[in-house]
Amino acid sequence: MTTRTHALSVATALAGAAVLLLAGCGKDAPAEPPALRFGTAQPSGNRLAAQPPSGRSLALAQWPHGCEVLSDAEIKAIVPQAGGIKRQPVQVTVINFNPLVESDPGTTGEVPEGGCKLSFGLPDKHHDDSNSNITLTFTAVADPALVAKNYAEDLAKARKEATQYHKAFEDLGTSLGPQGCYAADLARGTLTCHQGPYEFEVSGTSTAGGVGKYPQADRNWSDKVLRQVVRTLSARMH
Repeated sequence: MTTRTHALSVATALAGAAVLLLAGCGKDAPAEPPALRFGTAQPSGNRLAAQPPSGRSLALAQWPHGCEVLSDAEIKAIVPQAGGIKRQPVQVTVINFNPLVESDPGTTGEVPEGGCKLSFGLPDKHHDDSNSNITLTFTAVADPALVAKNYAEDLAKARKEATQYHKAFEDLGTSLGPQGCYAADLARGTLTCHQGPYEFEVSGTSTAGGVGKYPQADRNWSDKVLRQVVRTLSARMH
């Protein structure tokens, strides 16, 4: 009887310890993040209305400041759960459209704020206030005819390279709003577009679990976020 009673006591104690251990694990386990929500473009910022001289490029000093182009409200319209939005200027180097013709003074060189990287956090199991980003970059601001010609050359080059290196290329045409857009490598999701006097690129990534696993996450981010950014920008370009 004594031996049996002792055995039952030990078993009861072990069961209680197991319950406490499980309860402790549940307490310390990270909470499941809410499902990610994605919205659509809701342009609300000022018009981008560069006025380059006929047949010429716009002086670099008159280029848009990249980090002032996309507002917090416009970002949150696309990714409503974005928190702690931060902006980092991206320098752009501008060269002459036609190397055989001398460029106008002040139209080539460095543009310290020709682009912008916008970083923010989205809900995830592992907290990271910069797990997502969008980068927008102006690559040309000039007479629309010059921009269209330059874009056509870039499109042809990108198509050729995609064939050569077996990349998933997509010519999006006017489907996103601008006069032309293409994705040179769908796996990476970068979009190159032109509208009026602007040629620009939109890229970005997210490691938030709800976006998906690499490499599909990059395509998902492009489909749900980057394309809406393009729609936002093009609606304000005149």
